[in-house]
Amino acid sequence: VCTHFYQNDCQYPKELEQQVEKALNLVESRTGRKFGDSTNPLLVSVRSGARASMPGMMDTVLNLGLNDTTVEALAKKSGDRRFAFDS
Repeated sequence: VCTHFYQNDCQYPKELEQQVEKALNLVESRTGRKFGDSTNPLLVSVRSGARASMPGMMDTVLNLGLNDTTVEALAKKSGDRRFAFDS
């Protein structure tokens, strides 16, 4: 995707959004959670992927989907408000 983006005037592949949505829907159906849901939120972690090894450059974004609304749901579901806000 990164190569495509830079070789195509900073445009993502047309099919990317549909592929991500399909994959996210699959995870939601398997976990019973919904991304962005205010009562049973799905949180995901995203790891970058490079074709070549780049030590120190593999950032991971944790708890994607956590916001002011979903953190309250996480606090309620976990029974641990501090855990939710530390996430």
